[in-house]
Amino acid sequence: MTKRGSKSDGSKVKLTQKEASVLHYLTNEFLTVKQVALRQGCSIYYIYRVIRKLKEKGLINAAKKKVQNFESTFEPSTPSTLPNSKYRGIRLHGQEFNINLLYADHRYKERTGQVINIDGNTVRVYKNSIEVYSGHSFYGDTVQKATVRSFQYWHRFFVRLENDLKVIIVKHRAQNIRMVNQHYAEINNELSQECEKQAAKIRVYTTEDGKLWFTIDNSFNLHEAETQHPQTAKQDMQDVVNPFFNDLRDQNPPLPSQVWKILSEVSVRENEISAGLATMVKYMQSQIPEQPELLDKPDYFG
Repeated sequence: MTKRGSKSDGSKVKLTQKEASVLHYLTNEFLTVKQVALRQGCSIYYIYRVIRKLKEKGLINAAKKKVQNFESTFEPSTPSTLPNSKYRGIRLHGQEFNINLLYADHRYKERTGQVINIDGNTVRVYKNSIEVYSGHSFYGDTVQKATVRSFQYWHRFFVRLENDLKVIIVKHRAQNIRMVNQHYAEINNELSQECEKQAAKIRVYTTEDGKLWFTIDNSFNLHEAETQHPQTAKQDMQDVVNPFFNDLRDQNPPLPSQVWKILSEVSVRENEISAGLATMVKYMQSQIPEQPELLDKPDYFG
């Protein structure tokens, strides 16, 4: 089964020559739209159309400021870019965001209550907020790399969302965007592969809040060991699950059944040693000669 979604694969957003020129004039030379039109020898309306395209591609925001040039794209994954059967990296998916609006113009009110699909993501529109449910996956050799790639994508997506919905949600130091869910999965995990052979399922819940902490999943034939707790999924994968399985691979420790066998053998030997020591002590005690009883001494000599 082919996984649907997208990932950051290092390819840059493609621009036409005209788009690149307009982007340069606006963000590097800080020209006005009218000045750009004069430089390009075209109408102001044409420049505004190019600007709209640049916003849709997530390259400039509503204030015509350049978005950081992350190497990411909105293109969906193809079978050639998906992990192969030997890849043991991390897949970040299932991200959800709650976003409080910083500004919305009158056109936004018309979208209130709608559920929109933008670039494969589900967007729920409310009066003063937006919910975004990711339809994408982000891959990396480590948890951190997968996380960085996702943030590169989402930064561009939020700028695009501002343009589509006529709102402002991205602002320096503003804390209005909150990620409320995320899933980290180690791909081609051995335990997941074994569970598939045995038709077994594993689901582990936390004792603190009863939420799902760890699960074995093979929904897309990727054989994943997955952390899903909304608050700790990243830390759980980075500090617990991934290091644990890497240690098993690198150190090749004995299996639980082998450990149990070793402990059983040690226990038997300890019992035999204890019994032998007890017998030896009894024998040594039997070889000690009896001491004659001391005569009663008189109270005094005289």
